[in-house]
Amino acid sequence: MINLLSAATSVPKTVFRTSELVGSLMHKLSPELINTIGALGVDQRYSVLDNYPEFLAGKPTRATSSTTELGVAATERCIHQWGGDPNRIGLLVAATNTPDQMLPCLASEIMGKTHGLLSRSLRTVSMQAQGCSVLLKSIEVAQWYLAANPGKLAIVVMAESHTPYVAPLLRDEYSGYRELARMRKDQKLTSEQFEQQRLDTTFVIQSMLFGDGAVALLVGTEEGKPAFGPIAHLTNDLPNDMNLLTMVSNSSHPFLNGRPQYFMRPNVPARGAHYAVTTVKNVLEHPDSPVSDIQEVDDCLIHTGSKKILDGVCSQLDLHPDSSKVHGSYQVLQRYGNLSSASTGFMLAEKGEWSGPAIVVGFGVGFTASAGIMHFN
Repeated sequence: MINLLSAATSVPKTVFRTSELVGSLMHKLSPELINTIGALGVDQRYSVLDNYPEFLAGKPTRATSSTTELGVAATERCIHQWGGDPNRIGLLVAATNTPDQMLPCLASEIMGKTHGLLSRSLRTVSMQAQGCSVLLKSIEVAQWYLAANPGKLAIVVMAESHTPYVAPLLRDEYSGYRELARMRKDQKLTSEQFEQQRLDTTFVIQSMLFGDGAVALLVGTEEGKPAFGPIAHLTNDLPNDMNLLTMVSNSSHPFLNGRPQYFMRPNVPARGAHYAVTTVKNVLEHPDSPVSDIQEVDDCLIHTGSKKILDGVCSQLDLHPDSSKVHGSYQVLQRYGNLSSASTGFMLAEKGEWSGPAIVVGFGVGFTASAGIMHFN
């Protein structure tokens, strides 16, 4: 087992409330779609773009930060907060789904901006395009390294800048999914028109759901700190689950001009809840688990897919959405939006006193999920 010694986050300087974004697009959005946006559970999100509303309206991006800069800031804060000798750090694991560029990878970019802080001889591992469940996988990589290198430490960084990846909303009007289904049934839309407008509605929701931020976790084998383990995983439980969440590198969508395009299938909430619940049950049944029932944990830190997904996971785990066990999950969604790989890391960084065990749950593209117990060893 390895222990969490320090955790720190970093967000861009600019924050946008959902009400502000909806207000700037009010003339384009149907009442049903506005209600759908309100039900996402996101009050605000931080953006590396200081002109995010204008970008959504079709203006060029104006970035004040980046994925790499957020990762560097979180790394520096995490090490400073810990206060020990950075030369003890022998491994950097860095993950992102939204890199600033294809090569070099995030770990190398963080190294390039941390001269004088991180040793030039430490090992680096980049885990890009691993989706929203990569944090616990990265922790396991660190665990393997630390088992082979007693006395060393590892730092795990998750950094995301989603907002520059969303599609500008350039149509004159956008409708909700139910409205589109009715129009298709009434033969007001062809099958091709329905699929295109359904995709455009998904773009609206994604622009309101995702946010930008980074988290760094310093881990080692020092007692007296919360420990990770055991951890359980599930990938592609059904063959078609592989295509629940996908991204193409060069979109054919007319508003994206060849930029990457993210696809989210309608059954993501149901399948996401299934993956989360299955991995939670598997980790609770692990012979090394200190608890055997979800009611025995103090906190259940669930990836911020959306409020609908969180509600579904809570329902299947017999947890009330207003329960203190899941308060941190809903709060991170509300304050930061969906941070994909960094979401559960934010919950760990913002968690207060540790008095009992917690469970961490991540799920997403792959389709894959991971769940792990955290407790004092």
